[in-house]
Amino acid sequence: MSEAPRPLSLALLSHTNVGKTTLARTLLRKDVGEVLDQAHVTGEATAHTLVEGRGGERLLLWDTPGFGDSVRLVREFEVEADPVAAILAGEDGDRARSSTREAVRCVAEECDVVLYLVNATEYPQDAGYVGPEMRLLSWLDKPVLVLLNQTGPPREAEGHRDEERWREHLEPWPVVRRVLGLDAFTRCWVQEGELLEAVAAVLEGERRELARSCVEAWREARLEVFRSSMEVVAAELLRTARDEEPLVEGAWGNDKAQAMKTLARRLEEGSEGVVDRLISLHGLDGRSSIELRTALSDFSSSAEKLAPKRWGVFGGAASGLLGGLGADVASGGLSFGSGMVLGALAGGFGAAAVARAYNTVRGRDGASVRWSEEVLSRTAQELVLRYLSVAHFGRGRGAWREREAPAFWRKGVAAAVQTRQVYLTGSWRDARGGEPPGQAARSSLAALLGGLTREVLADFYPEAGSWIV
Repeated sequence: MSEAPRPLSLALLSHTNVGKTTLARTLLRKDVGEVLDQAHVTGEATAHTLVEGRGGERLLLWDTPGFGDSVRLVREFEVEADPVAAILAGEDGDRARSSTREAVRCVAEECDVVLYLVNATEYPQDAGYVGPEMRLLSWLDKPVLVLLNQTGPPREAEGHRDEERWREHLEPWPVVRRVLGLDAFTRCWVQEGELLEAVAAVLEGERRELARSCVEAWREARLEVFRSSMEVVAAELLRTARDEEPLVEGAWGNDKAQAMKTLARRLEEGSEGVVDRLISLHGLDGRSSIELRTALSDFSSSAEKLAPKRWGVFGGAASGLLGGLGADVASGGLSFGSGMVLGALAGGFGAAAVARAYNTVRGRDGASVRWSEEVLSRTAQELVLRYLSVAHFGRGRGAWREREAPAFWRKGVAAAVQTRQVYLTGSWRDARGGEPPGQAARSSLAALLGGLTREVLADFYPEAGSWIV
């Protein structure tokens, strides 16, 4: 039986207090080290398994102490014939010196590739420590991938001007092989895939083959999470498609409002369950909870269907991604809120469309309330947006917190849904006819949702997303 190859090692390095441990938590999907807003919190280099393949291959991520007082240290050691040996042979000294020595030791003795973090909010010319630290990394002669942390909320592909600035600034340093954006708070997992592929590209021989094996193992694990996420979303959509609440024949007012309230509550609870499951699948903590209320009034007295012209006009949801739907009977009216999915739908429909969302005609044993096909497709769009929000949330940020979807996400998802509208409509109709949908129906819808989500991700991340299409 052959021995497992020596683990491949990546070292997270940076000037002190730039966010190495925070990024390590996001990449590892678990809490490691200590995170404080002060210099030199990490005192020693610590290895964590990032990827483990079936053949025993492993990819380690080293969280290291930050460089400190780089200008003075480099000036002191650049006169040495072997600066790295001189640094390692030195005495402990102050915290800045001992931290730098520990980081250098880790790179020199353990690592294959350096992941050097910079603060993207700084202009490169203002970060005076970068030049000396590039010189120090040049002495170590290991390939360096520069990662831009603190890039802020997700942006459209053409909006990454800070990456261009840093590439230009670091061009004089041959040791730097690539510059990539990877915010510990808002990166997406497909960007992690781009990083790992970049690691494989800068290695040679057996180490490159080992890296490729690790990339494939990582990819299989991430795609399994992706597939499971789409299955969870699909199951809830099919449940919602079949869901209905009976009405008492000839009833109006509170009886109808109560039926709508019950239906809306089930959609709200089901959607919250979807998001909670997505949070868990992505290695995050916390639960989804958001409340938003928008008022409706003057609904139709018809026992069969709501009259669109009789709905009062109401304000759109303040946040499509975070908007909600719940029903609360009021005197002569209805209020919607305390949910998270269909507030956005309400905001976009207008009065007539909201009324059409409630199709109440169901022959059989009497009238009932159920969701229209339009609402089901809009709900699919909102749940895909919820998936994107979870997939971009880094564990280094802490427990899950709601945030509004960027406008370009909404535009991209809406376009992807529109191109598949006929297939989605077919899914809703199939779900409502005959027996409850089984695994085949869930898998079919999950594949449809997965295809549109992959298309969106590939559009958002042209370089990182090509391998998931």
